[in-house]
Amino acid sequence: MKNVEGKMRWSHGTYGQENSYFRFKKQSSFDHSEILVPVNWNDVQQCQPRRGFTQIIGSAREVFDDGFVLDLVSWNSMIDGYVKNGQVGVARGLFDEMPHRDTFSWNSIIAGYVGVGKMELARELFEKMPFRDVVSWNCMIDGYARIENVSEARKLFDRMPARNVVSWNTMLALYVRSKKYVTQALILFDRMMERGEVRPNSASLVSILTACAKLGRLDKGLWVHSFIENNKIKCDTLLSTALLTMYAKCGAMDLARDVFNNMPDKNVVSWNSMIMGYGVHGLVEKALDMFINMEKSGQTPNAATFVSCLSACKHAGKVLEGWWCFDIMCRVYEIEPKVEHFGCMFHLLNQVGLMEHSDGLKSEMSAEGGSTLWRALLSTCRTPSNLELGEVVATWLIDLEPMDVGPYLLLSYIYSLKGKWGEVESIRKLIKDRGLSERSESPHRRTMVYSMLMELGVQLKLSCGNSIGV
Repeated sequence: MKNVEGKMRWSHGTYGQENSYFRFKKQSSFDHSEILVPVNWNDVQQCQPRRGFTQIIGSAREVFDDGFVLDLVSWNSMIDGYVKNGQVGVARGLFDEMPHRDTFSWNSIIAGYVGVGKMELARELFEKMPFRDVVSWNCMIDGYARIENVSEARKLFDRMPARNVVSWNTMLALYVRSKKYVTQALILFDRMMERGEVRPNSASLVSILTACAKLGRLDKGLWVHSFIENNKIKCDTLLSTALLTMYAKCGAMDLARDVFNNMPDKNVVSWNSMIMGYGVHGLVEKALDMFINMEKSGQTPNAATFVSCLSACKHAGKVLEGWWCFDIMCRVYEIEPKVEHFGCMFHLLNQVGLMEHSDGLKSEMSAEGGSTLWRALLSTCRTPSNLELGEVVATWLIDLEPMDVGPYLLLSYIYSLKGKWGEVESIRKLIKDRGLSERSESPHRRTMVYSMLMELGVQLKLSCGNSIGV
């Protein structure tokens, strides 16, 4: 667009990954000065709307409304600014008014809709684009990945005329997150290697190692480790943690320890993965030694650390060690016990016949976590010696979750063992009156093992349950 004499031309450019500038340029017969006003978009997003968005974007909008000469970059800058601040509706209004658009214009508004979860509107614009670049395709695939729509993401991935490493990584990460598609991650990775379109990077390898860990594919994990070494790929903390976690979950603790020992920087997730690995495979002494070394190193444990420690103690029946972990968690590190911690303690006490000592834990349970905590206790209440406790637990759980049929069935079962047939009939009537189904399944035993990889954003929770019927 040509400049008009005496008008001010406003446009926008980028001089850094997070920083941008507004360029105000006077172009007249007497003045050709130019002013660059830096803007850090992170600061804008963190500011209060009045101070951040209104002062910066609002001032720029005044340029539009006052009739200054605007080029394509100016329009794109305004749309991008509104999108970054979550005002996608305003951005769309400007997009519709644009006299000309380029691929950046389309990508910006599509990214805005993806960011607020409006995939139908994003897809509508995507299909109307006169030209799509790899950013356009990646943005849509990422949008479907955010809502776990594996089918649509894969359809777009297969339609792509050209892919970059981001395209492959987005699909790999989606498959790994989706429990029933984890195997597809390995298949897609093999295809990635066969085609040779792009070279896998650290993010690609983190995803495939996570898949190997979930599937117990030690053979594939070993191949990935060799690939890393042969190609001299730098093992940062994230990749090293994924590697040692894969070995730990596949039972190769010696290899996991080698990776751990060679890590120059260890974070809490690295330590937690080692503790979890030793505990899951019955090496409770090594798990607790690792925890002690963690403290000596100056690394502060978190709630997940103590889940792994307590779980290790539970599997080995180490009551004293379990109480010690529970005590220092609460007293020294002031971590509030959660469902997983209480569940481990209940199971630990029951395994060694110390169920009566669980009474002290009952009073500490919060209403929010109480349901699952009591369910961990329910599995101990089906023997004659614990029928009285079972009756108390089931009655309490009915009050907590009146629409869950499980506690009713348990209480009916206990009454039948005690020969209280009148109470059995009353419970059956209560189930019928409340519209509950006796076929509904409700877990009454949950063993929780918890492991968290902070950088990968990956969580593992294994749960098992038994359904109680009459």
